[in-house]
Amino acid sequence: MKTYLSFIIFFNLFAFLPILGQAESITIIDSSLKNFESDGCTMFIDGPPSKPGLWRHCCLEHDMRYWFGGDHSDMDQTDLRLHACVQDIAGQKWADLIYLGVRVGHNSPIKNKSHWSWGWITPRADIKLDKDEKIYIIEEVLQLPYDNKFLEKFIKLNLNN
Repeated sequence: MKTYLSFIIFFNLFAFLPILGQAESITIIDSSLKNFESDGCTMFIDGPPSKPGLWRHCCLEHDMRYWFGGDHSDMDQTDLRLHACVQDIAGQKWADLIYLGVRVGHNSPIKNKSHWSWGWITPRADIKLDKDEKIYIIEEVLQLPYDNKFLEKFIKLNLNN
């Protein structure tokens, strides 16, 4: 009887091992990020008519952060960081206008594809990023076609806490 039970356990272990391996690979694929895209300042100008593109880099950083998301406080901090960036280079009026647009956009019934946490293949809850997610995101961010100093600063501000 013991031999028979041992055989059944042994057989089932090896029979189902490939299936378990497939389930694990599906999880890895589902928890990956889509390719990053940015259109600059979504549905807004990237700078005033006299200086086109003046705050585009602020919007790029904002888009990158929205790509992988996090919890609600991360989103608030990201929006405030956009405000501060624009304020530093273009003044209070432009910063307030952009910030207001972003915050109103959160409640708009018209959604664009760049919503908070849009980059995950499988939709992700608005919760803190865990250590493994941060490691994965850092690897993905470092592959983006932007200046290394910009990327390193972005990682330090957004993923090293």
